[in-house]
Amino acid sequence: MAPRPKQRHALSRAGLTPFEPPVSYDEADRRAAQLVAQMSAEEKFDMVCGRGFYIGGCERVGVPDINFTDATQGVHLREQFPAGRLSQSVCFPSALMLTSTWNRKLVAEYARAVGEECRAGGIHVLLGPGMNIYRISQCGRNFEYTGEDPCLAAEMIYLYVTAVQQTGVIATLKHFIANETDYWRKLSNSIVSGQALQEIYLRAFQAGVEAGALAVMTAYNRLNGEYCGESSEAIDGLLRGQLGFRHLVMTDWSSVTDGELVAHSGQDLEMPYGVCLKAARDTLLGTPEIDRMVRSIVRTFAMMGFLDHDQEQRAYLVNLPLHEDVAYRVACEGTILLRNDGLLPMEPERGQRIIVAGNWATRTPIAGKGSGYVEGYDNESYADAISGRFAAARVLVRNPPSDADLAAADTVIICTGFGYEGEGRDRPFRLPDAENELIERASRLARRVVVVVTSGGGVAMEWHDSVNAIVHAPFGGQAGAEALAAVLSGDVNPSGRLAFTIEQHFSDSPGAGYLPPGGSVDDPVQGGEPGTERPDHITGTWPYEITYDEGVFVGYRWYDAKQRPVRYWFGHGLSYTTFSYADLTVTVREEGLWEVSVAVKNTGGMEGAEVVQLYVEHRASEARRQSPPERPRRELKAFDKVLLDPEETRTVGLLLSADDLTTVPGDYVLHVGSSYADIRLKATLTV
Repeated sequence: MAPRPKQRHALSRAGLTPFEPPVSYDEADRRAAQLVAQMSAEEKFDMVCGRGFYIGGCERVGVPDINFTDATQGVHLREQFPAGRLSQSVCFPSALMLTSTWNRKLVAEYARAVGEECRAGGIHVLLGPGMNIYRISQCGRNFEYTGEDPCLAAEMIYLYVTAVQQTGVIATLKHFIANETDYWRKLSNSIVSGQALQEIYLRAFQAGVEAGALAVMTAYNRLNGEYCGESSEAIDGLLRGQLGFRHLVMTDWSSVTDGELVAHSGQDLEMPYGVCLKAARDTLLGTPEIDRMVRSIVRTFAMMGFLDHDQEQRAYLVNLPLHEDVAYRVACEGTILLRNDGLLPMEPERGQRIIVAGNWATRTPIAGKGSGYVEGYDNESYADAISGRFAAARVLVRNPPSDADLAAADTVIICTGFGYEGEGRDRPFRLPDAENELIERASRLARRVVVVVTSGGGVAMEWHDSVNAIVHAPFGGQAGAEALAAVLSGDVNPSGRLAFTIEQHFSDSPGAGYLPPGGSVDDPVQGGEPGTERPDHITGTWPYEITYDEGVFVGYRWYDAKQRPVRYWFGHGLSYTTFSYADLTVTVREEGLWEVSVAVKNTGGMEGAEVVQLYVEHRASEARRQSPPERPRRELKAFDKVLLDPEETRTVGLLLSADDLTTVPGDYVLHVGSSYADIRLKATLTV
């Protein structure tokens, strides 16, 4: 897969060019060779085996210990850090909420803030960003990722990696590759075609490599029969060969089975303790394979200057208030208004009665679970934030509310989600029974009902047509409650847009049949180490195979091709104002690069931000879209977010490169609109 043109990075990616480390590859490699030559066989072997959340250095030759931390909603504080402990870190909104902003500048600010907190804690390596594709809504880790579309994901990852590494912290691309479920993830085998890998699942990783990422973490699952962490086809073939990655590759925690395969695969480091490598110590000690692994590790750290400076920079702690502000702005812009019959924004008069209920009404922090969990500080619940924002009204928290409570309320706000959503488990598509029953009861008894869904993906909404407003808030962190209250009150005009399509029924989704026979996401335990026997209630082959039969038809591509109704399309999100589109033009910037311009006007009475989305369709594809279709009808290729005052008009320019088109000459239809389904203007480009 050819790299995307560099001019496209500079023009479309918030002006961020690829990260250049302070020490060149060649200079770092020379230094690494000298240092490794001075190390004993035992010292080299110890370095390729992790020590929990750090790598043991070799002080004798000048290689320090290197500290790691998990990342999704900020810096996950761990007692295992041997140095540079932080007393607190900001609980940022999730990566999915960050993506839901569709705001490049804000993505870069977020990543810089996370990097600065790493530096304050003496952390060298951030174990993120995650970029696995939203293939199924039930995946427990969707909140850690960047949605269903490879174009959107690639843009987010490029910005994130560049900005984090500019702070002097290594970003880690994970999980390589095809890790789209957490259901018995260590015992699953993803069967993926070469075309799907190229067009869907590798795109964000390619963007991260182009951005200059210095680390990659391999996945738990098998890819086409081989564990990703010990597969030479995945690591040496796809990652190092095709993508051209030359730096540190590490396993995910306890994700491999065979130390000799690990050492010969292109892998550099087994985390957390090198158990499999140690099992093969007698065979591997003193071999060229271990020398190669150590040289890669030391070279990568030398490139970032870790051998020459103290990573801990406590001065960055003075920026915590700035980080809090970034977190709040991301939570505001990433909150998605899905449905509104005119109830929102709310302006309750004095004495009006608001009931706040639901299993997320009083929970804090507003964060997903697992390695990406961040506790944060000064956490506020939805109920507390709503009470503060609507001080003139009478806000009552009732869990569960009685029928009399609901009937007496002017407005009921139900904050709902799952009891556990995070790493190590998938969750159901349907909300817990008690939550659905509460929403149904409120819709019968209350005057007005707002449902706030806190989740990393779509949920079933059988109550959809009976409530007045629906808000999707994909884990807003410590500022998430304040942001929600600001959106409900109209102090903030919502501008979040879906990074995934919400199906009506999970059975309609492309990956609906992924569970093994007898498997259920209601299983209380969904872990399992490689080699573990299958649970008694699961039948069929083991490891169980997840066949990506849909190929490139992921997300909106699938629902459109199959003509299956959805609840909400990719890119959807409402505002408290309205926008019009006009004057769509296409001009040649240079050979193989076009600018698609459109005039966007705020036709309402409130300042608001619109996300302008460009989808490309090859006209010849219409005749080919038979059963099975060969190509998706249209695909996202560019986007931009523009903030407009009432009655203000601004021209938005979207860049389109030859790499964004298929290799087939002919006419392309350019669709410009505010979501996949809401196309406002079209133009034709002949190539």
